[in-house]
Amino acid sequence: MNKPLEVQIAATTAAKVHNARPPGGAVPNPVRWMSVKRMVPFLLVAALVVAGCGSSSSSSSSSAASSGSSGQTTTAAPKVHFAKTKFLIDAGLAFGTFHRWIYKPLKAGDFAHPLQHKATVVKAALAGAFVVNRLGAALTAAQGSPLLSKLVAPITALKTKLDSAVASLKGGSPDLSGLESANGDIGSISSLASQAGATIKEKAASGF
Repeated sequence: MNKPLEVQIAATTAAKVHNARPPGGAVPNPVRWMSVKRMVPFLLVAALVVAGCGSSSSSSSSSAASSGSSGQTTTAAPKVHFAKTKFLIDAGLAFGTFHRWIYKPLKAGDFAHPLQHKATVVKAALAGAFVVNRLGAALTAAQGSPLLSKLVAPITALKTKLDSAVASLKGGSPDLSGLESANGDIGSISSLASQAGATIKEKAASGF
């Protein structure tokens, strides 16, 4: 096995010091020459220490680099049993309830005059909270299904939009454009779901 460069240099230097004689072959001062010879082991030990530190540093750097490249953390999607079935049920309830209790009165113009249709607005706010809840459950199911993975982003965006729209209903000042936009998003998600082999059948909840 090849010795580290530092060790080779130190060994060569020590050998030269050990075998060297003054020019002309003169016999050196015994006391001074013994002192020089005693330095040889220390030179070798120092070289080994330096080489060991360099090797350890290199190994540590390599290990750190290896750990950095292979230790990337990934967030695994939650495992959901019967994900597609649960998605279809929850998405169907969310979308059906939205259209029955929110979008229908929106198109009828009830939200344009909320003070004249207080009961309708209150029911829409209650229904909206239910819609957001079921949409969250549908999102969890989609996250646990490779088949529905393309729906995760648009459902997340829709949920955020509905959170704001429902807050406006609770405040008594319905966000008409936000609700209209949410309806368009629901249509797009339904189309994507159908393309993925999951046709959503809407079913409105009652009791609001």
